[in-house]
Amino acid sequence: MTKAKWCGFAVALVIACTCVLAAPRWQKLFDGKTMKGWRLMAVHGGRGGVWTVEKGALVGNQDTDHTGGLLGTEQKFGDLEIELEFQADYPVDSGLFLRTRDDGMGYQITIDYRDGGTVGSLYAPAAGGFLVQYADWKQAYKEKGWNKLRVRIEGQPAHITAWLNGVKTIDFQDTEERYPHEGYIGLQVHGGEGAWGENSRVRFRNIRILQLGK
Repeated sequence: MTKAKWCGFAVALVIACTCVLAAPRWQKLFDGKTMKGWRLMAVHGGRGGVWTVEKGALVGNQDTDHTGGLLGTEQKFGDLEIELEFQADYPVDSGLFLRTRDDGMGYQITIDYRDGGTVGSLYAPAAGGFLVQYADWKQAYKEKGWNKLRVRIEGQPAHITAWLNGVKTIDFQDTEERYPHEGYIGLQVHGGEGAWGENSRVRFRNIRILQLGK
């Protein structure tokens, strides 16, 4: 190999290594087989709901007394981007919770596939109610098959952006510190007979996060 070719090879190798090192480091939160890294949170008037792993998905249902709660991560997270796929039977009242406190309160991206519900809106339980309501969610939502949800949350007060199947539904800059900068990620089963059908289930799979600034 000539000196010129060697130099070219060395430069290409350095560039390739730099690209690998600079690539985003996504972290799987669900292994598709177990609930390792997750725990039931007895919040919102329930014991956490009933959760199983079926066909590579986390499957949530109400408890026998129509109570719910959260399936939360064992670890707390701050600034992040999260991606997941979900599927909801009708009717289901669920959601993705971010920066969640021990009492189950946090920013909620709604997955309320029911009469009067919305998917892809932003709700702040016990801290302001709806912050953003996306009225045209039915145009982006898939009634059959899997839906993709991507959310980015950063800063304090938080800036929250969300996409439902690639359609931006939320771009919200909060002006209040409603919840801690770091908190749990939660998947919700809402309690109440009117919030859930007898045979309804909510399913989540391919859950991964990118911690920002790390």
